[in-house]
Amino acid sequence: MANKPDDPAIFKARQQYTHPPGILVSDHYIQPYGYSCYRAQGTKDWLIIYTLSGNGRIHNGASGYLSCTAGTLTIVSPGTAQDYFTEQGHVWDKMWAHFIPRLPWMDWIPSSNTDGPIFQLHIDKESSRRAIESAFSRVISYRLYEDSMLRDELTLNALEEVILLVASQNQSKKELDSRVQEVLNIISRHYMDHILIEDLGKRVCLSPSRLSHLFKEQVGDSIMETLMKYRLKQAEPLLQYTLRPITEIALAVGYHSPDYFSRQFSSHFGVSPSNYRKKYREATCMESVQ
Repeated sequence: MANKPDDPAIFKARQQYTHPPGILVSDHYIQPYGYSCYRAQGTKDWLIIYTLSGNGRIHNGASGYLSCTAGTLTIVSPGTAQDYFTEQGHVWDKMWAHFIPRLPWMDWIPSSNTDGPIFQLHIDKESSRRAIESAFSRVISYRLYEDSMLRDELTLNALEEVILLVASQNQSKKELDSRVQEVLNIISRHYMDHILIEDLGKRVCLSPSRLSHLFKEQVGDSIMETLMKYRLKQAEPLLQYTLRPITEIALAVGYHSPDYFSRQFSSHFGVSPSNYRKKYREATCMESVQ
C-alpha cells in the first residue's frame, strides 16, 4: 500500500488554516478486495467513515486493526496515520468525508474510545442508522447543488447533523444518571437565566457538593463550565448570521456584563466577539467569490 502525497484530501487539508470550516472532499465508495489507502502522516483534517455493508479494516496504532462493518461509524483525528483497506472476500460499501469542523463541533466530536487514536461506534438501532445514512447522503449530494454559497452551508449543516447523531448515540451509551440529565435539560432550556447550583441541587434532591461531583464525573466539565459553553454556543450563530450589537447578544444568552461575555468568548474561541464576526464574514465573502 503506497503513500499518496497527491491525494486531494492531503492537498486540501494543507490549506485548512486559510479555509473556513467545510467539507474538503466526500464520496460514496463501493470497493472490492484490493482497495487500500495509506497516509503515513495522516492529514490535517478530520476523516469520518460510515460503513453501509461489507467489511473494511483500519489500523489503530499499536493496538492493531479495527473492523468496519455495517452500521459502524469511524472518526480519525488530524495527524493520525491512515491505513485502511477492504477485507479479503468482501466488498466495502462506505460513505466518507474529510472535513474541517466548526468550532462548536469540538464539544460534540468524541475522543477515542478504543485502545488507539481512532473513535469507533457501532450503531445498533435501525432508525439511527437510517438517520445517519440520510444525513451523510446529503453531505455527498449537496456538492452538486448549483448555488455555491448555499451549497457549502447545506453541506456543513448535513455533516453537523451526522456529528450530532453520533454524539447523541455515544452519550446514550454512557447512561447518564437521570439527575445529571435533568440538570443538562434545565441548562439547555434556561441558559439565559441566573442559575445557581444550590437551586439545581434542590430540583434533583442532591446537596450542591454531591451534585457538582456527580456532574463533573459524568459530563467531564463542571456545571458552570457547561453553562458557559452552552451560552457561548448560542452566541456564536448570533454573531455569524445577525447584525445584533454584541451587548444585546451578551444579554440574550445570559450575560449581564458585556465585558465579562467578551472575556469568556475570547478565552473559549481565542478571538474577541467582534473579531470573530469580522473573520467569519471575511471568510464567507472569500468563499463566495471563488
